[in-house]
Amino acid sequence: MCRFVSLCFLFFATLPAVAQASSSVPLAEHRTWLKLLHFDQTPFFEQPHSAVVDDRFFLSPEGKHNPSAELTATIVALEQTDPGDGSHASCRFPARAMWLAQQGVVQPVSAQCEKRDAWLRERQDHHVGVVFASGYMGNPASFFGHMMLHLGQPSPAQSSIQLLDTSLNFGADTQGDGIVPYILKGLFGGYQARYSNVPFFRNADIYSESEMRDMWHYQLNLTPADSAFFIAHLWEIMGQDFDYLFLSENCASRIARSLELVVDADLAASPMPWVAPEHVMIQLSNAQYQGQPLVQSRMHKPSRRYQTEHYFHQLSEVQQLALNAVWASPETLHFELPDFAELAPLQRAAILDVILSHLITLEEAESTLPINTLRQQALMARLRLPTSNPFEQPPAPQPIEQATPSLMARAGLVAASQRPTALRLSVRPMHYDILQSNNTRMPYAGLELFKLEADITQDGMRIHALDLLNVTNFNPRRTSLPEMGQMAWQMKLTVRNRHLACDDCLDTRAELNIGWSDYMNGWVPFALVGAQLRTTVHQEGVAALTLNTGFFRSWNDKQSSYLTLHHENGFQGSFSHNTELRLQHRLQLRREQDVRFHLASDRYGTEAGVSMSWYW
Repeated sequence: MCRFVSLCFLFFATLPAVAQASSSVPLAEHRTWLKLLHFDQTPFFEQPHSAVVDDRFFLSPEGKHNPSAELTATIVALEQTDPGDGSHASCRFPARAMWLAQQGVVQPVSAQCEKRDAWLRERQDHHVGVVFASGYMGNPASFFGHMMLHLGQPSPAQSSIQLLDTSLNFGADTQGDGIVPYILKGLFGGYQARYSNVPFFRNADIYSESEMRDMWHYQLNLTPADSAFFIAHLWEIMGQDFDYLFLSENCASRIARSLELVVDADLAASPMPWVAPEHVMIQLSNAQYQGQPLVQSRMHKPSRRYQTEHYFHQLSEVQQLALNAVWASPETLHFELPDFAELAPLQRAAILDVILSHLITLEEAESTLPINTLRQQALMARLRLPTSNPFEQPPAPQPIEQATPSLMARAGLVAASQRPTALRLSVRPMHYDILQSNNTRMPYAGLELFKLEADITQDGMRIHALDLLNVTNFNPRRTSLPEMGQMAWQMKLTVRNRHLACDDCLDTRAELNIGWSDYMNGWVPFALVGAQLRTTVHQEGVAALTLNTGFFRSWNDKQSSYLTLHHENGFQGSFSHNTELRLQHRLQLRREQDVRFHLASDRYGTEAGVSMSWYW
């Protein structure tokens, strides 16, 4: 009770933290009341309703569809005598009680609410923040990144996040469904999601350590009163079931619409019908709050893999050779070897720090190596050496809100040996191709959905290609540490012309390739083999084996090149196989614009093109 009273005092003492209801606006239609009930959408074909589907969230049977009925029921419930068992409406809905007391509708409520007060007491004076985790190719719902709320004490100069801070994750209960029902339910409905709160280290362990995703912490510039009001509201919605859809009702949209309770901005605004974490991070970073930027500071938490790789590359060549000798056999460490034993203490300490960091990576990746034995060996050797850390911290990549946006339009000229010169128009609603890949999203990877290319000639317009799904993840091995390499793979579902000599021979293809890639002083060579299913319009075989090889090179932050040799063979005569060589180069002019060049050749013809791309 004391805690709630102090919250109310803070809330009233720092007005106008939440705007007073205007006499011209009925209380049930006030923005704050609608946000408290999560009436944050207006469906096209149904009446407005709360995004909360859990009946426990409403005090009126009509509350899910009628904010006025819920307001009346809430006022009646708040005026009831406290039974002293924690069931009073102010125990369940402290933010509603605070706001209605501020409007003068009810008196400030005092009730015995042990669970509520204990939860709020632990988060007294906490700041509100948002955590963004970069994209993850292992889960379709995480391709575009993930967002969480964060509650914690501000650290000195934002140098670290306290591991025991509160991390609030919004996620769906997928009930162990397989990949097909998982995708169908995620796209069309069938799942419900809720907020859950755990110490920050648990989510850091999942996203940063296990899934090897970089994380960013954004501390928001909220007043103490708004922070207290928002945290009280989190208590109200903790564990409540919400609608969930991958594209529109996801972690990003729900966190954005929850924050809109105290931030007067459309944080879920998106140029497309869906809401991606990147869109919300851009809105957060651009939003104003009481005349100041909403984001007060940001801090980068590198993934364990990124951190280990950065440490490894700070070792000298002699140290790297010594590490390779010590760990020549993945199952054991040989610290007695002269290559290691004869190094200076600080040089040996640095090698051991890399080994210990990599062991954490392997443990989270569920390696079959004897991790505990290896760790014990490394720790015993490390304790005999100086304790200083010889490494510089990894440089922070570009934050996601400063990366090239995902929505793309492109226009260019294409000249072909066997076709008329054409104006090629391209549009892609999401996400990025491999020429744009970097540490901000995922290096040496690309993910494009629903990319459409059309050619305009003097004979009219024709579709050149429609890439429904095009995913590439090279996973190059960037150090010589054991078990660092992962499988490179590609997955494509596309409709495109069969070869470079035609503009009206569209075939549908589904293709999967797996194989190898490596990292060689900035060059990423790769070789993948796989299979392709395709339509038989041209009687070239319904199935084919495929080979993809080439290299990728990022020259600097502005330029990258991609060379591919693609061979497919349906083993049904000379017309069932083809080989295409393609070279692409990207020159970034600014964040929202780049120039592309490409050359292509196959057994039927050649093609060259130059284009300009715009992103927003």
